[in-house]
Amino acid sequence: MTYIWRNLLQRKVRTLLSMLGVAVSIAGVVALVSVSDGMMASLDSYMSDSGASLTVFNREAAGLEFSEVRAVVADQVEQMEGVEAVARANATVVMKAPLGEGRESPGFLPCFGRIFGERLLERTERLLVAGRMPKESHEILVGRLVSEQTGLKTGDRLPLFHGTYLGITEYEVVGEFESDVAWENTAVILDAKVVQEQRRKKDAYTMLFVYTTPEATQRVKTIIEEQNPDLIAVPAGQFMSRFETQTDLINQFTGLVVAIALVIGVLGVLNTMMMSVAERTREIGMLRALGWSRGLIARAIVTEGILLSTIGGLFGLALGITGTEVLVRFFQGGLLEAAYLPKTFIGGMAVALFVGVLAAIYPAWRAANMRPVEALRYE
Repeated sequence: MTYIWRNLLQRKVRTLLSMLGVAVSIAGVVALVSVSDGMMASLDSYMSDSGASLTVFNREAAGLEFSEVRAVVADQVEQMEGVEAVARANATVVMKAPLGEGRESPGFLPCFGRIFGERLLERTERLLVAGRMPKESHEILVGRLVSEQTGLKTGDRLPLFHGTYLGITEYEVVGEFESDVAWENTAVILDAKVVQEQRRKKDAYTMLFVYTTPEATQRVKTIIEEQNPDLIAVPAGQFMSRFETQTDLINQFTGLVVAIALVIGVLGVLNTMMMSVAERTREIGMLRALGWSRGLIARAIVTEGILLSTIGGLFGLALGITGTEVLVRFFQGGLLEAAYLPKTFIGGMAVALFVGVLAAIYPAWRAANMRPVEALRYE
């Protein structure tokens, strides 16, 4: 190992640059996977925290923004045996929402429509940090990050939309809430009827939260899906399992990033190892003349490549966490979430080790097959 460390430290700048190349590649993988895992986990967590047994939405919708559940279905579900309550929910996004003079609007503002008094808002009431719950259609709640970014406080009035809905021209902030789910803090909660009119879907909701007795959950799920073939009822904590196509696309994109990271890392380490072997041709010839076998030479070169990429990988993990935290904190004021799972770090180090081995194979073969006499003559 002393010999290997000496070789790496002999050209410090080149070694450092190679490690940095590996580190940046691994950091990119860690950041992408962590944000992807975090967003999917946060959606499941949000649904579970609602306390609902089932979430009901359109099974054919590519995303919730395209889902429609007819109001009459909500009424029917509410009458089913074993159903304790049904909460109706809508969602829309306002681009450059008008917030009133002197307030800078975020790029886009999520607006969650709720029926005031329904069970889903019990969770929101527990999250209140100022003011009270809304009671009238012109009253709204704002998330902590919305308040921080825009300066909106309890008692403020604002247009919110670019049009007039239900005859409302201004909305009053009556409360502020703070959630453990970061992206929820970037939203506004208001009357679902306003969102329905804004979306031109007066007889439909985006989804339903269905509260049942434990023994009735499966039966209610079956009845809902049999009576409404276009809908699907999913246990709240398994919400993201329904969107397999979207998660598959995310995984494919992640795989592409990993492949790019491999190429970048391999080329960087390969360049370093090839130059190192070329500069040490006479030295390798001397070692062969002193009795070092081809296998021993090859193992030394491969170990050198693995050590270089491993250190780069460890630095990349730290860089990935730091970069992800910066991204999460500043991207749209906290819209993203990250989850650092063991599989992410294991996968990152596996990529780093693979880079080291792959990049060292050819230099190791070349070094092992040098003829001692010719190597000693090398200038």
